[in-house]
Amino acid sequence: MENEPRYFCRLTEDEKLSVLAELERSGSVRMMANVLKGNFSDLATSASEDVRAKYARWQEVAKKGLAIEAEWGEGALLKLDDPVFVDLRAKGLMNPKRIRHAEAYAATHASLPEFSSPSVL
Repeated sequence: MENEPRYFCRLTEDEKLSVLAELERSGSVRMMANVLKGNFSDLATSASEDVRAKYARWQEVAKKGLAIEAEWGEGALLKLDDPVFVDLRAKGLMNPKRIRHAEAYAATHASLPEFSSPSVL
């Protein structure tokens, strides 16, 4: 029992896809990269070709997003109007550097399509 992996929460493939879609929508590319490497890595070997394709696409989104964050700072792609971030900011629980990076990136790229849109990838 000691050597078995411990799971705090087991998610179905559909639930994992939903989480990844939400992370992409909110601009949480760092978290996306972490879950893709971690507990969601099993999606790469899914029986579903569609799931494998979505996984590969999200890997590319995470890779490009992390490259942008390397240039603009951690959190640059966060959508600060996302309800989760609005709540975290209201409670003073969001890193001020991430907020500044997200605001700076958004201000500079306001006229461009969303990062995660197919036209950008």
